[in-house]
Amino acid sequence: MTEKSNMVLFKVDINQNYKDILLQHLAQLGLVHIKTQPEFSELFEKDDIILEKINDLSQSLEYLFKNLDITESDLQKLNIEPDQRKKFEVKDISNLISQLTNEINYYSNRVDELKKYRTSIEIELEKINTIHASYLFLEKYKLTRDKLNEFHHLEFKAFTTFSKNLENIENIFEFSHFPNFLHYDYLTNDRLAFFIIYPKEQEEEFRDRIRIIHAEEMPILKKYLLSTGINFPRIAKEIKFIITSYNKNQKELERLRDDNLLLFAAAYEIVQNLEEYNWVSHQFEVLPFNRSSLSFYLPSEKKEEIQQGLLGKFEDKITIESIDIKKHKFVTLKEDIDHVHSGKLKDKKDDSDSKEESTEHEEKKKDLRDSAPTIMRNNFLVRPFETITKMYGVPTYSEIDPTPIIAITFPILFGIMFGDMGHGLVLIISGLVGWLVFRNKKGKDFLNFCWIILYCGIGAVIFGFLYGEFFGMHEIKLLNTVFMHLEPVTIPIINITLNNPLGNIMTIFKFAVLIGVFHLNLGWFVQFLNYWNQSRKFLGFTDSLVKIILLTGGTILIFTYGFDIYTWLEPPYPILLPLVPGILLIVLKPFGKIFHLSYLKEETVGGLIGEGTMEAFETLLSIMSNAASYIRLLALALAHISLMIAIIAMGDLVQGEGIVNDIVSIFGSIFGNMLVILLEGLLVFINAMRLHFYEFFFKFYQGSGVNYIPFYSEDNYSVIIFEVTSIKDVISEEIEREIESKETHDDIIKAEKLISKKYF
Repeated sequence: MTEKSNMVLFKVDINQNYKDILLQHLAQLGLVHIKTQPEFSELFEKDDIILEKINDLSQSLEYLFKNLDITESDLQKLNIEPDQRKKFEVKDISNLISQLTNEINYYSNRVDELKKYRTSIEIELEKINTIHASYLFLEKYKLTRDKLNEFHHLEFKAFTTFSKNLENIENIFEFSHFPNFLHYDYLTNDRLAFFIIYPKEQEEEFRDRIRIIHAEEMPILKKYLLSTGINFPRIAKEIKFIITSYNKNQKELERLRDDNLLLFAAAYEIVQNLEEYNWVSHQFEVLPFNRSSLSFYLPSEKKEEIQQGLLGKFEDKITIESIDIKKHKFVTLKEDIDHVHSGKLKDKKDDSDSKEESTEHEEKKKDLRDSAPTIMRNNFLVRPFETITKMYGVPTYSEIDPTPIIAITFPILFGIMFGDMGHGLVLIISGLVGWLVFRNKKGKDFLNFCWIILYCGIGAVIFGFLYGEFFGMHEIKLLNTVFMHLEPVTIPIINITLNNPLGNIMTIFKFAVLIGVFHLNLGWFVQFLNYWNQSRKFLGFTDSLVKIILLTGGTILIFTYGFDIYTWLEPPYPILLPLVPGILLIVLKPFGKIFHLSYLKEETVGGLIGEGTMEAFETLLSIMSNAASYIRLLALALAHISLMIAIIAMGDLVQGEGIVNDIVSIFGSIFGNMLVILLEGLLVFINAMRLHFYEFFFKFYQGSGVNYIPFYSEDNYSVIIFEVTSIKDVISEEIEREIESKETHDDIIKAEKLISKKYF
């Protein structure tokens, strides 16, 4: 069976000024599981200003990363020594968030300025490039400053627009409607430039026409015109200047990114930790005298180490209580006779306080095993099956983890339904290849499923050998070469042969039922062990073992005497095999009440008899339905073999000789086998899970436990140093208030005298 660590419940009492330091210490340990305080969690979810600030900070950081093209992979490439980490000296979490927010906002604003400036540069660059292209167009017509000055009664203007507007340009500036001289040329495939010469007195009509095509006017600037032609060197110089400014802007962004990457990594790391950290801070219970308490679980083997570490760090500023939670013993919260709330305040409590005290008393009655987290520690060989166990639920603290059991039974049930040596080898190779390829890329559950597929492949190979099946054939044959004939193999103890299931259906049927009976009995046996470990041995004998005897007796009765009721009632009266345990299931539990067993003291004898009767009836019905469920083993096994026979038969339909026929036959066989492996393999896998979840687990497994989740925070790039505010007693605070009041009073008198002298 799996080994689950014993847990210890710690309750620490500390001054609120040291709360953040305590959480930081616990997070660095990475071992403690924080106990949830439900009432504080509800308040935390409804109204939490800190959480809003964390979300705002996260969004600001995401915005900054987007603008600077920073990804998680960039942060992971940072390789720094521990002493190079970014340090933050703060008073508390709120101060840390404010400090980070200011830092991120500063760089975000700086980035916005650079981005805004770069946008203006890009606009200028686009303009100058358009001017350059347009002047290249005008150069063809020998435009100079002197020629431009010769236009007295005419207007010369140049424009750029989209090429699709060409037809509209020619229509609206048709000479008969509007006297002008128009010429155009393409700058790019979708953009053209044109100039137009028209009478100045028709300026108003020209503007009305040019608005129709939304053309962009290209200014004819004299600085770009010389008496000899167009000043292209000046345009080139301006383009170079703008490109230089753009490059400087880009380099400044890159410098801002590279020089502060460690700060951004530290901020990202802290933000990732803050939400969890903030949640944990709400699990403190507020106590009088500026103190708080926090409860958490940790593995028992770490008890002394953690306790000494806390005492060494906080010395007399912390008090620690611990409770060892035994798996096999009812454990409750201990009464704290040295607590501040004892004796002195008891008589002064009002009605609401009495209710709170009653609630606290009820809380102390609860079994701590119900809320203690579970650490699943399995051997590496069976650990992959933890994924299937957790799909049903995490084991409760005091119950047996079924993972090692299903690591054996799951491949067996899968193999019974999918028995084929060839297909099993394919699954083994697939699982191994999947693990090798994705071991550094995929999550833990995906890799666990790769191993589960490998184990299922082993089960398929074993039962394929017993069935005498290799890719649907009764011999190991590859490339027309027979390596081995699969002869019938007799299974020891039960002395049966499973070879050729289609011709041996009744034997396979009996084998499937026997497997179901064994599987169900195994579930009740684990239930017996759970009762034993929980010190409920009487229930283990009167419930679990009696049900095992009932199912076993019924199986012997049916398999030996069939369904001949008259034979059941004749000597040696085989009907007694299931009848006696059925009667015992009804009458034994009331004896527990008579013997004053603690876990039956609240029950009545009549109630126990009625409960036992109903349970006996339900057990009988469930046995029949459960056993019927295991007939699926036979059905799917026969379906698997039948499909392979059909595929082989379809392959034999390909007639003729030659390489083409061989290729068609090979590809058809591969496709058919892959179809069976994928589709039926999935169906068989789902049925194996169903048999475990609904037939096996239902007998003994609750799966309602709490998964052990250590509280920890990453500190690869950041170090947080909390400054402890000086702790003052009540008398000191009162004295300071009096001194402050006296100083304020004296200041007011001085101000009155000064005003009186000046204005009165």
